[in-house]
Amino acid sequence: MSTDEMRLFVRRYDDMFNKPDITIADEIFAQTFRAHFPLTPTLNRATYKTFIDSFYGAFPDFVMQICDTISAQDRLVLRVTYFGTHKGDFMGIPATGCEVIMPAISIFRVENEAVVENWTEMDIIGALQQISAKNCC
Repeated sequence: MSTDEMRLFVRRYDDMFNKPDITIADEIFAQTFRAHFPLTPTLNRATYKTFIDSFYGAFPDFVMQICDTISAQDRLVLRVTYFGTHKGDFMGIPATGCEVIMPAISIFRVENEAVVENWTEMDIIGALQQISAKNCC
């Protein structure tokens, strides 16, 4: 991935989360795209979009801040932080009104100028602790 292609991907990925416009996934991910998240079966492009939409159901003000980008050969790594207010069901926990900060690292594999695979590690346990009754607000 060239530097210009990396910059374009990062900008479009940021737009996907922060406009938000989940249809950008169709533009930046290959048709054969696969994503791996904690506690989730492997996702394809369609189920990835549904998964991300579920965060907006739980955190309607969900935004992402890109903290670092690293590119090497066929890999692009993003260190990000997600922010949102818990106003809908999240992993079986009803809305609490708590603000949540969730750090994550995503590794993207690029093939033929398209992202074909993603591995994301995010602090789901930390998010659950933040919305628990005794730690909230």
